[in-house]
Amino acid sequence: MTTPIINHHIDHPSAWKSSDFKSQDDYAIDLERRHIKALDAALGEMRKACLGIDDITKANFPLDDIQDLIDQISHELMDGRGFMMIRGWPLDQYSLEDMGVMYYGFGAHFGKAASQSVIGDRLGYVMDHSDSDPLERAYRNKHELSLHTDFNELIGMLKIRRATKGGESQYVSAIAVHNEIFATRPDLLAPLYEGFYYHRRGEETPGQEPITPHKVPIFSSVDGVLSCRFIETYMPPAAKELGIDLPADLVEAISYFQEITARDDFKLDLLVEPGHMTFSNNFVIMHARSAFEDASNEAEKKRLFLRLWLDVGAAAS
Repeated sequence: MTTPIINHHIDHPSAWKSSDFKSQDDYAIDLERRHIKALDAALGEMRKACLGIDDITKANFPLDDIQDLIDQISHELMDGRGFMMIRGWPLDQYSLEDMGVMYYGFGAHFGKAASQSVIGDRLGYVMDHSDSDPLERAYRNKHELSLHTDFNELIGMLKIRRATKGGESQYVSAIAVHNEIFATRPDLLAPLYEGFYYHRRGEETPGQEPITPHKVPIFSSVDGVLSCRFIETYMPPAAKELGIDLPADLVEAISYFQEITARDDFKLDLLVEPGHMTFSNNFVIMHARSAFEDASNEAEKKRLFLRLWLDVGAAAS
């Protein structure tokens, strides 16, 4: 069912363009000593209780001393730009396992961690595995990852190790793109609100069909609030399996949509450094990644991010 089309310019902090930022400091904050102290104390409590990542909740990973930081981030993600960077994660002070616990515990204060694939990983290790399986999902290979949204409300990406070459990240505000289409080609909004069927590409759960039974809109509005769901690569396989063509007006609309997202004044290009975390609201912010190369096939030397998918509405208690 198609939701009402928003036929006006959306004036909201999440409707940003990269040209709005003078430097990284405009969208980044730095962890202070007191923040790290609080995270370390919560980690210590987990160790004493002999609890692991799967046991972490908001309640047993207390961060009361830095509630102001959590409130600031939550406000920015849910009511502000929908995107921010958090710098200064102390990678050199902790093992990868302990850093994962701290990161997961921090995320529990924003939402409940969700499974990221059929293998059930709630703390994702974003690393190239294509040397052992060339058909690995996009987040487990080294190829370019086109602009898209994921399936949960918030996405956290903590950089652990950099690649030898490439691997830059891109972020684009879907709200800003909607504003541009409304201003220049409003006739293309209708097919974007109608969307198309998605192929689940092997990620269907038991009992689910490989093709969604309904069309998945690219733009939706509920109570006048816009959201975006965009995974362009899931549509052509669905059309092929259904034996139908993608509608011509949708093809044109997606082409124009992607033309806008590729503009330098819209896309935010950044090489995330180790110890930097990006946090984004999946309903309003799209993300991408360039192809990359690792110097070694040794796992401990490969490019690595820790990833969280978080459901705000199911926040851990």
